[in-house]
Amino acid sequence: MDEQKTNKKPATLTVTDERQRPNNYISSLIYTRATVFYPATKLTDTMKNRLMEVAGSGGTDIDNPLGTSKINAYGKDLIVDLHGDYLLQTHRDILDCLLAFGTIIKLSDDAYTSGKVMTWQNVFDTVGDGSPSTTTQDGFDSVLGRGSVVLSTSMYDLAKNLGITTHHSNYKIIERRIMQLASAVLVVSELDDEGNVVDRKTVRIIKDFRFYHDKSKVKNQRIAGRNKTNHLFVVPDERLLQAIRDYGYLYRLEQQKFTHYRTPSLRSFLKFILTNKGTFIHGKPLRWLINQYLTSMLVELSNPRQVRSTLIKDVMKQAVQIEEDFNIQFRTDPSDNIVRAYIINSGNFNKENAPSELEESLIEINKNPLIKIDEELNNQRKRSILKEPVSIEIEGVESDNIEHENNIRELL
Repeated sequence: MDEQKTNKKPATLTVTDERQRPNNYISSLIYTRATVFYPATKLTDTMKNRLMEVAGSGGTDIDNPLGTSKINAYGKDLIVDLHGDYLLQTHRDILDCLLAFGTIIKLSDDAYTSGKVMTWQNVFDTVGDGSPSTTTQDGFDSVLGRGSVVLSTSMYDLAKNLGITTHHSNYKIIERRIMQLASAVLVVSELDDEGNVVDRKTVRIIKDFRFYHDKSKVKNQRIAGRNKTNHLFVVPDERLLQAIRDYGYLYRLEQQKFTHYRTPSLRSFLKFILTNKGTFIHGKPLRWLINQYLTSMLVELSNPRQVRSTLIKDVMKQAVQIEEDFNIQFRTDPSDNIVRAYIINSGNFNKENAPSELEESLIEINKNPLIKIDEELNNQRKRSILKEPVSIEIEGVESDNIEHENNIRELL
């Protein structure tokens, strides 16, 4: 991996631009098979009432989660509980874009093995002329864990990757979402064959962050002194990186494709089904796949029938785009007039569940060119497919094991 060393601290930090980063996994089955991020842009009334209920009972309690879901990943039965704050799909959009497209800042290998430390001032120096914005002036130069990985991005680039308008009103919303991501905690319990808890881990998403004002990016010098946030530094928690290492899926370069899908529920649904092997999806009715997705929610849906109906319409409306992006074709089976999913190519799916050679040959056999495609899908294929991203609404321990830390440091 090509690494560009910083000008001010060449012996301490290395900075790897997004373009030089490998195409590694950026997401985890833990918070996707269990749909931790609710597919909406705003909290529901049920969520608001639940937050007040938890607060009234004395606050966060490990035995009183905001939501819970049971999943299986890599042969393990897991229970995933959410604490602290509710998370929406718009939170995930920001998290996944940071993990996919952020510049990586970390201690150089020599600095790491020699016991040097990384400070926030070191990190700030990678940007140049600037200072912490008014929202995060903490008044001291704190030290980060030696194994920390810092994700760095301008708010402009982050907004472009999200497919939203590059405006300070959206930057303020991103700030709020980062604060909420930092306050959320997942408790992941592993079960034995009898359903007893044999291991329990807490997984934070964001360990630390700083909002920054990069003066060099301000075109109007009359407002340069206002110190508004236009750059972001985020330290993902080590446990989050471990969850991606141990239960990882979704390659980094796949993330940009999700800007083709405006609705949060469609983005969420697509990420859910991509966690599974081709045989899980191939030939399954669309309605059945959606039901599997809806049962994965940590939070009970207020109107599941409406969500199901809307999601079916959204999938069929963008069926051609989905096929182009993820090689999943939705078409009507003429034998029973049911819309089913067919895998055209298994390359997008999680390695845990990659189809075998036999399964691949069966998929090839099922690619029957004589099957009549829906008239609507044929019409879509005749029309030009939208290529440009569309706007997405977003309102609404440090270890002593050097080998282990190095493993985590190289994940992204």
